[in-house]
Amino acid sequence: MNTICQHCGTPVPTTRSDGFCCAGCRSVHDLLQQQGLEHFYDLKSGLNLPPVPPQAMRQQDYGWLETATLAAEGTRVSEDVAAELSVSVQGLSCMACIWLIERVFAKLGGTQIQVDISSGELRMAWQPGKFQPVEFARELQRFGYLLGMQRADGGQNEDNGLERRTGVCGAFAMNAMAFSLPAYFGMPADFPFARAFDLVAAASATLALLVGGSYFAQRAWHALSAGVLHIDTPITLGILAAYAGSLIGWMSGEPGLKYFDFVAMFIFLMLGGRLVQQMAVARNRRRLLRDPSIPEAEMLEALQAGAAFSVKPGQAVPVAAKLSDVHASISLEWISGESDSCTRSSGQLLPSGALNAGTRALNAVALEAWKDSTLHKLLEARRGGEHRDLRLEKLLRGYLVVVVSAGVVGGLWWWWHTGEWARALQVMISVFVVSCPCALGVAAPLADDIAAARAADQGVFVRTLGLWKKLTRLTMVVFDKTGTLTLENPLLLNPAALDDLDDTARQMLRHLTSGNLHPVSRSLFDALGGRYDASLDAEVCEEPGQGLRCEHAGAVWAISRPQDSAADAVFTRDGQTLCAFRFRDALRAESLAQVEALQARGLRVCILSGDREAKVTAIAEQLHLHREQWQHSLTPEEKAAWISGHEPESTLYIGDGANDSLAFDAAACAGSPVTGRSFLEHKADFYFLGHSMRFMSSLLDIAATHRLAVHAVFGFSVTYNIVTVIVGLMGHLSPLLAAILMPLSSVATLSIVAVLFRRKGAELKNPESSVVADCVVAC
Repeated sequence: MNTICQHCGTPVPTTRSDGFCCAGCRSVHDLLQQQGLEHFYDLKSGLNLPPVPPQAMRQQDYGWLETATLAAEGTRVSEDVAAELSVSVQGLSCMACIWLIERVFAKLGGTQIQVDISSGELRMAWQPGKFQPVEFARELQRFGYLLGMQRADGGQNEDNGLERRTGVCGAFAMNAMAFSLPAYFGMPADFPFARAFDLVAAASATLALLVGGSYFAQRAWHALSAGVLHIDTPITLGILAAYAGSLIGWMSGEPGLKYFDFVAMFIFLMLGGRLVQQMAVARNRRRLLRDPSIPEAEMLEALQAGAAFSVKPGQAVPVAAKLSDVHASISLEWISGESDSCTRSSGQLLPSGALNAGTRALNAVALEAWKDSTLHKLLEARRGGEHRDLRLEKLLRGYLVVVVSAGVVGGLWWWWHTGEWARALQVMISVFVVSCPCALGVAAPLADDIAAARAADQGVFVRTLGLWKKLTRLTMVVFDKTGTLTLENPLLLNPAALDDLDDTARQMLRHLTSGNLHPVSRSLFDALGGRYDASLDAEVCEEPGQGLRCEHAGAVWAISRPQDSAADAVFTRDGQTLCAFRFRDALRAESLAQVEALQARGLRVCILSGDREAKVTAIAEQLHLHREQWQHSLTPEEKAAWISGHEPESTLYIGDGANDSLAFDAAACAGSPVTGRSFLEHKADFYFLGHSMRFMSSLLDIAATHRLAVHAVFGFSVTYNIVTVIVGLMGHLSPLLAAILMPLSSVATLSIVAVLFRRKGAELKNPESSVVADCVVAC
């Protein structure tokens, strides 16, 4: 059996024997083969893809796209002009994705398409009547890509223009270097263009300071204003010292004080490192579409007590309300963690956060305003900012005192003994220049980027920059139960029963279950495989508490609960049972092994669930957890209170429902599976795809390697700074030598990071060859 999924490249759970990590990946792989699109895998070139999300297998509501299509076609200035529309895309990862999307678009008759991986957006143009965007969206869904409404930011990076700053400062750095080199190579001071060269270098450094240096200066100032020392403080000190000395040297004609090229190049390298650090995180944040289970913002803001409203299938009831319909089927999994649906009758209460688990929209009357609702409280809850690293602040404080003292004392000593103010100033500035954390500022972002890439190979996507530091400080890991430790849907115990159905019966069963949120429906739909056939127009009717039925081709098809059978559900045609199904809650693959591995690392493992005691007990027993390690029937507030009372600063919480939102905010670190029906993945430190928990150990191993790499770089930087400061105090550090040492030190630290990650990666792939990884984690 393959241990790596044949489609996406992530690990295959031990519960599967077909070489794929999930049914979605198998379905997409088969579809690519059937349509002669195998070149997709050649273009992928061994890169890992995100596993196909479960929601890509199910019926999607494209009403928003129909509305957007009509608007785009209606705003054309003439019939000869193509209609244009921009949308978000979930599932983009590499050039192979772009190639596949372009092929599908061309096959359906589109005019022009532009796909931007970095922003997670595509822009398409078409001639009305020759191309249908909704048809295109459904076809892409078959290949695992989901289209959604364009984001409010248009897919742009939230990086304070960091990308533009870096590009512009790169040009300034090249100019400054080009016009400084002639002086280093012996250009005489009376050369006709010498002053012009100095002027261009000075202008380039000045512009780099204004465009790029201001980024670090502002961050340093804001941190100091809040009483916090930030890594940008020594960076800003070095930039300002080198620039001030360069101006003095330029105006006084002292070549030993001109660091214009250093200033521009240093700013460019620091910005480049910071950009690399943010790009992977920003890209992962844009991978996911807006949560479709949350009603539109316009509707929410208008909700007041007494207002009538409707909730689409799969969406959450936004406020506490009274049901207007005769019957409705709802799920309380967001509130209590209970995945089973329940029935409500006319006039009964619908709690805020309940999901419409039926096949039709439900109608209700609001009992409260949106801003007073429980769902609003959970949605508006915000995770705290990065915790202050007091150890780092203490280290930076000592570092700055030593650097400033060494520079000032060294400068005064040279002035006292030589009487040469220019030489004394050069010594002082050279100390400030070489003590800038250039190597650390470039290598640490590379460590973040490599770590994020290694995590993505495991199906885990990083959303916050501070994740790795948090993971190395854990003492406890807390799990929600339903949908986190257990699979989102119950496990079908007798899948062989589906093999006895003919093609028509399988298609009708798929049609009945495609748009229903009941766990049994979702489980059957996933077990059937294949894709939803949107051309089948038979209306599915729900009988709350009883099941689903529809009429097609002269027959009545139904899924219902048997009254006198050991089965959990039966599928019938005209009242005759075709097959019966049995289900049970099942743990995610490798859950027990990972819980045991976490405890072997010295971490405490706990479960906090809103589910009933009996269900939590059954899962805890399977995981061999003691009674004090799990809690049941907890409200969202009780979960958060428990976290707050048990070392929240060193706790990782993993959950998937709205009832986990407050616990997310209380814990230092948080993760979430991607379900397509929860907003938590949009506020977590990381989210994961697939049906296995195997990633947990790998994630902690990556964090340990990241820590080792950063510590190694820090050790090198300290040694480098000590040596170069001594050279500077001896008066031997010229601007030319500083300009040479800066990139060399950066290359050295980048090499350290790359080598350590490569070596650790090889050790983890061949654990029998080394026990170093376990030693690192223990540290």
